[in-house]
Amino acid sequence: MSIVKALFDQSVISTDECFGQPDVTSQEMRAAINAWRDTYLKREGDKASDPCMRMAYVIVHKLQKGVFAEYSSDILDKEKTAKGKWMDRNLSQLDLIRDSVLQWMLIGGECWVKPVPRPAPDGSTIFVPLLVHRTDAVILAREPDGRVTSIVTAEHTARGSQYYTLLERRTVDANGYLTIENKLYASFDRGTLGVRTALSKLDRYAQLPDLYTYPVPVGGVGMTPLRVPLANCVDGSMDAISIYEPAMGLIRNIDQNEKQLNDEFELARHRLIAPAEMLKTGRDGRRTLDDSVFVALKDIHSDLAPTAFTPQLRDEPYERREQKYLRAIENQIGLKRGMLSDAQEVEKTAFEVASTAGDYNLSLLDLQQVWFDGVREYLTLCDTLGKMYRYCDQSAWDVTEQLAITWGNGVLYDPDGELETDLRLVAAQLLKPEIAVARHFDQPWENEEDLKNVREKYMPAMEELEPEA
Repeated sequence: MSIVKALFDQSVISTDECFGQPDVTSQEMRAAINAWRDTYLKREGDKASDPCMRMAYVIVHKLQKGVFAEYSSDILDKEKTAKGKWMDRNLSQLDLIRDSVLQWMLIGGECWVKPVPRPAPDGSTIFVPLLVHRTDAVILAREPDGRVTSIVTAEHTARGSQYYTLLERRTVDANGYLTIENKLYASFDRGTLGVRTALSKLDRYAQLPDLYTYPVPVGGVGMTPLRVPLANCVDGSMDAISIYEPAMGLIRNIDQNEKQLNDEFELARHRLIAPAEMLKTGRDGRRTLDDSVFVALKDIHSDLAPTAFTPQLRDEPYERREQKYLRAIENQIGLKRGMLSDAQEVEKTAFEVASTAGDYNLSLLDLQQVWFDGVREYLTLCDTLGKMYRYCDQSAWDVTEQLAITWGNGVLYDPDGELETDLRLVAAQLLKPEIAVARHFDQPWENEEDLKNVREKYMPAMEELEPEA
């Protein structure tokens, strides 16, 4: 068992022993969080189930691909200001891990992105995002609205034959000031926390203080949270849940269904009916033939061969039941009909088509809103920390005005359709042409100066549009 999971389960060392404060997450929730991770990673079957369909993986990656299918992001003032250029570099670093962040949020229900300063080739310092999984963190305090105010995270480093684990406790007080406490542990065994050692043992932690309080509020615990927008149906707490938690029972049924179907094909090769006393149960729980009853003969005559009982294969009933399970998962999570199941097998009215499309849009729109809010909060945090450490200039920077995110020409947003509508309004003299162009290129158009910039940058002179005589 890894140190992270062991700390999360409190089987190696509890947070009470480490920091004098217990984990506020219930045992029921901790078991559920581990079950989500295990279900996602499970590849091998057992006596009762076969996870060959990897339903948790399919759900997560279908949603992740749908959210970012035609995603693009940009900083509008990157060519005008030094702050905009610096922010664009931070955004580019975040975009590199966006798929991983969204996936692990969907798996664990909640994750965090921590900006870590790193030197850039030009001598400046930018922030590189570090993903903190739910099983990498222990929650020590949480507000009624779900906001975390005290958290312990674990970070691992291997050096030669030794393994180091940095436990970092982040606590924000009532006035918004963040205090970070660092403790480093060393061990010769990857599965053991070991003994506490000096932070200077590793160069990467040599400059870290044992205890430090930021001089200005940085917003929460200094990490950007991303949460699945579903109500907790495990214990009713403010802990976030996995995107497939409502379908966990169905996923288990599908795995059992696959095992039964495989057994049908396997047993149909040669099934014998025999009295129970002819079979004996081994240590693994499986029943085998008793060699004191059955004797193998090399040259047995065909007339003496045992008679096999081969029942009719029930693959069609199993497949129909499997399709019902898949459609039930789609309904529970809000996926478009056919993303998991076979949509061609279902006759749908026009209303049902519109309804499933709406569910699909709603599901992805919710996740896209989570990511959009997360990006804005992360860049705001970068701005605050950058000014504090003087990695950037002290100028004001408004993320709501300078961050542009689009989701592409898909079922969620159709920019071509929006432009066509705007052009009709322009033709009817109900909308300024500059506004239509600004909206198409994601440019600001709130005042006359914005419209002037649009005309200069995007709109050619009228004489260039006039046909030659």
